[in-house]
Amino acid sequence: MDMNKFRLRSFVERLIELGEVEIHEEPVPLSDLSQIIEASPKATLFRKAGPEQTEVVAAVCGGRRRLAAAFGMDYRDLPHEYMRRMDNPQPTVEVPSSEAPVHEVVLTGEDADLTKLPFHVQHEFDGGPYISSGIDYTVDPETGRTNVGCRRLMLRGRHEMRSNLTANSDLKRIYLKCLERGQRLSVSFVIGSHPINYLAAGLHRAGLHLSDDEIGLVATLRGEPLPIVRGVTNNVPVPADAEMVIEGCFDELGYRELEGPYGEGYGYYGPMHIDPVFHVTAITKRKDALFQSLLHSGRYLSRADSPNNGALNAEVAAWKALRAAGIEPVAVCAPTTTGRQQHVRVAITQRAPGQAGLVISALFTGARFKHVFVVDDDIDVFSDEQMEWAMATRFRAERDIMTQGGFPPHYMDPTMAEGDVMTKAGFDLTVPFGRPDLIDNWVADAPRFGRPQRFRTVREALASAPMYFAHLMEAVGSRDGREVALELDRLREEGILTRLENGEWTLKSDKETKS
Repeated sequence: MDMNKFRLRSFVERLIELGEVEIHEEPVPLSDLSQIIEASPKATLFRKAGPEQTEVVAAVCGGRRRLAAAFGMDYRDLPHEYMRRMDNPQPTVEVPSSEAPVHEVVLTGEDADLTKLPFHVQHEFDGGPYISSGIDYTVDPETGRTNVGCRRLMLRGRHEMRSNLTANSDLKRIYLKCLERGQRLSVSFVIGSHPINYLAAGLHRAGLHLSDDEIGLVATLRGEPLPIVRGVTNNVPVPADAEMVIEGCFDELGYRELEGPYGEGYGYYGPMHIDPVFHVTAITKRKDALFQSLLHSGRYLSRADSPNNGALNAEVAAWKALRAAGIEPVAVCAPTTTGRQQHVRVAITQRAPGQAGLVISALFTGARFKHVFVVDDDIDVFSDEQMEWAMATRFRAERDIMTQGGFPPHYMDPTMAEGDVMTKAGFDLTVPFGRPDLIDNWVADAPRFGRPQRFRTVREALASAPMYFAHLMEAVGSRDGREVALELDRLREEGILTRLENGEWTLKSDKETKS
C-alpha cells in the first residue's frame, strides 16, 4: 500500500506547487505562530517553529481550492464525487507496526514528553497552549465499534492534557459508560492528517453519520482501502500513514478540571468546561514528521479549517436532503464565513410556482441549516456579490420569508441561550414565477460581438427583423456604433423608424407609414 499518497506532507507539497502555501524559512517563536497564520489567506508552513525548530504547517484545509486539491478536482464537482464515494464503502487493512510509517519513532515513559511538541496559544484569551489538529480514534469497549472525531488538546503537564468532552458526541457517550463501569477509556489523537481524514471525522456533525465503524469512513472518503496500525500502548487502531500519534487514556476519575476558554468555530470564544484528564502513554511519529496546526477561529472564518471542512460536509447534506425530497438543484453553497452549518444557498431552475418554498421546507426538516437562501439559476451561489444583489433586487420581506420553529439549536450558537429552541428562516430570492418578460426584469450584461456581418445597411438589417442596437451593430459589421446611430436618425427623419416595447429598433409597417 502507498503510505505517502494520503500523507499530510505529500499534500502540502502539492499545495506548494499550486501556490497555496506561505513558507517561513526563518526561526519563528511559538508565540508568533497564530498571528502569522491568521494574517495569511494561504496555508502557512514554518520550517523552524519554536526552540525545537519543529516543522509546522497550518490551515491546509482553509480554502475551497485546497479542499478541491485534496480530491484532485474542481470544487464544484466535490459534492457529487463525495456522494459517489460514500455509496462505495472501502475496507481498512491492518498492517504490522514494523510497516507503519507513524511507528518509525516510538517514545514511551518519560520520553513521551508533551512539552517537546509545539503547543501554542492560538487566541488571545485561550486558557493555555493548545494543539488544534487532533483527530481522536477510539474503540467502544462495550460494542467494539470504532469512533472518530475532532478534539482540541490543552497542555496540562509533561504527560497530561485536557480536552473538551462537554459537547454531546459519541466519544462523550462512550466515556460516560466507561465511568459507570469504573474504567479508563483508551484514545489515540492523530496529529498531522490529510484533509479527507478531517472530513470523515466531521460526518456525524453534518448529520451524515453512515456507519458504526467510523474508521472505515476515512477509507470510504479516500476512495480506497485505509492502512491502519494498532497503538503500541493502547491497541487503538489509527491510520498508519499519519504524521504523529499521541496515545493514552481518559482516566476513570471523570469530569474534574476546567478546560478552556478557547476560540470556537463561530468566531467567538467557547467558555470553560469541567472536563476529564488525558494521560499520555506513548508518542509515535514518522522520522520526518510534519506537525499540524489548524486555524480554528478568528475574524476571518473563510480562511479557517473547520468552517471549510464543515461547509463541504454541509453542502453534501443539502444535496442529499433535496434529492430525498425529489428536488434536483442547480448548485448548492454553504458559505464558510458563517461557520459550520448556519447558512445554505441553493440555485434552482423554476418550472412552476412555489418551488423555492419546497426547497426551504425540505432543508428545514432534512438538514441542520438555520437559514436557507434560494435563488434562480442565473445567480452564482458561490458569489457573495451576486447573492447580495439577489437579496436586494428580488426579495420582499412580507412575501418571501418562511419560518419554522421548534428545532434544537446548533452547538455553541452564540444567539442561543441554554434551553432555547431554534427558529429556522428561509429566504426566497427568486424572480416571481410568471413575471412579465419585460426588459426592466432582465439582467444587464455587457454586449458580446463575434458573429460575421450579415447585411450591408441598417435598413436591410431592420427589414429582416426588429433588433436591439448592439445586435444591429453586429448585423452590419460595425465595431464603432456611431455611424449606426446616424443611419437610424436618417431613417427616423424619413418617418419609417419606430421602437418596440422592450426597446428594439424596427421599421414601421406600411400601414403605420401611411398614417
